[in-house]
Amino acid sequence: MIELKETLTRVSLSFNRSRLDTISPDILVKSFWVSTALALILSLPPLGLFIAVFQGSGNILVGAIIGFGLHFILLSSSERISSSLTSLFED
Repeated sequence: MIELKETLTRVSLSFNRSRLDTISPDILVKSFWVSTALALILSLPPLGLFIAVFQGSGNILVGAIIGFGLHFILLSSSERISSSLTSLFED
């Protein structure tokens, strides 16, 4: 008969805290503009497409499916969009 031994491993989380006075205002402004632009890019085109399809066809389900589809396509490429926005704000 084979004995199975269960070993409990303890996971330790460590948070890397840095002081707030070490963050420069340039980094805060850059991150604010990049995150704002990314939020607008991810939300406004799908919303506009949803409204356009809904107004054109009158079918809310088709508009929602197309809007959600575009939103998730943009969401899957958000890392590339974010890195390109970040490169625009570099000195």
